[in-house]
Amino acid sequence: MKLFMDESGNGNPSQPLIVGAVELGDDADDIEEKILNLYKRLFARSSLAGFLSFEEFRKKGFHSSNDPLEVSGPFLELMRTIFFRAYMVVTDRTSVPGDTESKRIEFMYVKLLSDLLIRHRREPELLCYIEQSEGMASIIRRLPDSVVRQAREKISKAAPLPRLNITMVAKRDYMSTAIVDYVMAAVSRWLLADRTTDASRRPYRAFREIEPFISTLYSFEYGRISSRKDPLH
Repeated sequence: MKLFMDESGNGNPSQPLIVGAVELGDDADDIEEKILNLYKRLFARSSLAGFLSFEEFRKKGFHSSNDPLEVSGPFLELMRTIFFRAYMVVTDRTSVPGDTESKRIEFMYVKLLSDLLIRHRREPELLCYIEQSEGMASIIRRLPDSVVRQAREKISKAAPLPRLNITMVAKRDYMSTAIVDYVMAAVSRWLLADRTTDASRRPYRAFREIEPFISTLYSFEYGRISSRKDPLH
């Protein structure tokens, strides 16, 4: 079982803070190849050469906040053709402990990963790839022990848990990290639009596009916002 994780809104108080995970199944390698092939095709588009955001895409890979429409459009189309599950926890920073952004993020990673460890407790191993970012290296060193400890507080000590293997990766190493980036971007824009259900507004339509893939979207302030069992619509 492979998980690709990242955070959104880090260091920007005007945006919700999100920690998300995308779960890929047995076809994870095929999905990675499809994304890499799309990257190569788009990379070769000479008509966009010199366009700053396109050159950034060429250098670093897919990233929802920077990608021009000529890149984000095809990537979103590809996302509609693959199977994945998304899990997210979100806060407006009022109900998460920690006096720094780093501590809040660590708390959220532990919460989300411990739940996922329990959810997949019959799996032998959980491979977790976290996108490289400033400050994550020290957090990652603490995560395995913290996650297992919190999971054990919720279930019997005799219950099996998967081995948790966490690796920090650059987006160019695993293009699949872009899936969670795009999912969190759609959720963040919708939350900033006050969770509108007005179909004339783009943030709601974009959220509806990705909602079928959301297994859990949980707010520390408001509880469960959306899930596979209880979607908005």
